[in-house]
Amino acid sequence: MRLNDFTLRGSELAVNGVLRIETESLGGNTSSSDRAKNGIKPKSLTVSLVITFENSADLSALIQQAESVDENGKLTVFDIVDETARSMNIRQVQFNEAFNVRKIPEKQAWRINFTLSEYLSIPEKVEQRQQTQTAQQQSANGEAVAAGSTEEQQGTENYTGFEKVLKFADDALAPDEEEGADAVT
Repeated sequence: MRLNDFTLRGSELAVNGVLRIETESLGGNTSSSDRAKNGIKPKSLTVSLVITFENSADLSALIQQAESVDENGKLTVFDIVDETARSMNIRQVQFNEAFNVRKIPEKQAWRINFTLSEYLSIPEKVEQRQQTQTAQQQSANGEAVAAGSTEEQQGTENYTGFEKVLKFADDALAPDEEEGADAVT
């Protein structure tokens, strides 16, 4: 496995991929199996390898890569070269979650486990593109925000459809003090 110009050195390299599809049950307390899709999360790779005590410099170099940040102080984004990553269509990754180092005394080595998360996944890129297109369409259409008091705009924007009906009924049955005062005078 390669991360940019860095090659992982060790033995017993194992790379496992995970694709999380978030869903939510729509059945409530029933036996229904209907589910709502909440989105596809970025893929991740769980990496495991063994580095011998003799090659402790390889472990130090790997930890240095995991801790590395760019000029803005954000975790480094790595171009990845690995068969599992390629088959899952993962091109760029960042170190994520825990980086575990466990001694294996009988082998005079360490077992290293860490997670690499996909950077700018395909669903994430699609979502960003859709948001950009929506913003461009709104500015191209020249949509203007309706003039009015801030209270009026906030009042109508914060109500759901049912709450708007209730607000209308409430206003009809018990008008505001200002409206009532106008009606009396």
